[in-house]
Amino acid sequence: MSDPDTNETRPVTFGDIAVLAATNGHVQTIAKALRERRVPMKMTLAGLLETPEVCLARACLRRLNDPSDTLATAEIRALAACEEPEVWLADRLRWLASGEQDQGWAETDDPIVSRIAHLRGQSMTQSPVEIVARVLNYVGVRPIVTAWGPDAITAAQRQRNLDAFLHLTVEYENHCASQHEAATLTGFLFWLENPTSPELDLQPVVTGGDAVHVLTYHRAKGLEWPVVVTTDFNYTWRPRIWDVRVESASDGLDLDNPLEGRAIRFYPNVFGRNTRDVPVLDSIMSSEEGVRAATAAEAEGRRLAYVGMTRARDTLIIALPPSGPSSGAWIGNFNSRHLLPTGDEHPLPDGEAIPSAVVDLAAAESPTPAPAPFAPTWFPERSPSELRLRERLSPSQAGPVEGAAVGAMVEIGPRIAVHSDDMGKIGTALHAAIAAELVNPHRGDAVDCAAELIRNGAGEGALSPRDAVDCARRLMEAVHT
Repeated sequence: MSDPDTNETRPVTFGDIAVLAATNGHVQTIAKALRERRVPMKMTLAGLLETPEVCLARACLRRLNDPSDTLATAEIRALAACEEPEVWLADRLRWLASGEQDQGWAETDDPIVSRIAHLRGQSMTQSPVEIVARVLNYVGVRPIVTAWGPDAITAAQRQRNLDAFLHLTVEYENHCASQHEAATLTGFLFWLENPTSPELDLQPVVTGGDAVHVLTYHRAKGLEWPVVVTTDFNYTWRPRIWDVRVESASDGLDLDNPLEGRAIRFYPNVFGRNTRDVPVLDSIMSSEEGVRAATAAEAEGRRLAYVGMTRARDTLIIALPPSGPSSGAWIGNFNSRHLLPTGDEHPLPDGEAIPSAVVDLAAAESPTPAPAPFAPTWFPERSPSELRLRERLSPSQAGPVEGAAVGAMVEIGPRIAVHSDDMGKIGTALHAAIAAELVNPHRGDAVDCAAELIRNGAGEGALSPRDAVDCARRLMEAVHT
């Protein structure tokens, strides 16, 4: 293809391609097929709350919220440890036979449930965002779903899904703030059962970079790509007689009374998938109302087809079954069978010819290359005390460094005269005076600053402030040389 900026020929990239479909459902199907073949795309998929990683996170939250939720415990055992039902169910039956309470099941044997039990006392004072973050990170949901694999791309997708789930808690807290309600873990779990918008159940996939665009014909209006693949031309465009419609008895609009002559019309579809040999349905579709609805649907189909087929800058690909369009195909509604090429050149109605090609594609036996071996990187587990930095470090009390040895003793001047028997306080005051000079060297009030540090650390007259400043400056001189 020709690059629009340089006018030079270059290979087609993923970002040059757009795939258009008639409905959101078909867009989802195409996006899932591309993801299975590891083709990067700019499209979000529905079903975030049904992904295994989010199901595991929700089960952990339910167990945290209710220790007696044995179903949540079973889901944790099945998802986190990949246990077969025979394993966790047998353990459950043994627990019941022992006469123990439901709240303690698996808390000593399962590390996930044990960490959840440890968090329960802390969660009482935390917001839903803090609780979900602790469950994802401290409880160990993130490393568990990463280990599921089977490849790095899928593992990264799982992490993005968990990030989106964490963002849902932010949306929930904003919702509670707008409604002047308290945000609680219980409320968040109930809110997940009925999200306020379908947009909240979308999986984040690829939002930028070199990726194929997958969208509907409606959303493609006003856009352009070098290569456009139009799908669903074999789709049967259904009439909108069963949709909620606004009908007007007059052609004009009265601004003083805009609703005059207008009505909302809705016919419920009681026939479902039964569309053949139904006399009542045939009568409805052949009526004046049915014909008008079918005509409007065909007109909308033609407009959408025009939108889709004019989005391509260089190459237009019309995807159809090998047998060609069916009798009720969408492409037949706008009398454009002459658009389907038959050879290397395609004649247009005005006499011109454009380059064309017909390719009969067959499903490959191995549509995707074998994924690279996946081996997640694990960091060694450390206790919180090991991860916490010490507030103070004393070089004189530090342990020996393996392989280190004293090379030479360096004299940087005469010993400083001290006038106190408490050498610990003398050392602290001298170190403070030296540190002050090293941080802010050659200040005009360096001696006065050293005098105050010595007075506060070792007492008035414990040692000379001038000697302390000179000692610091001799040290820096020795280091620089």
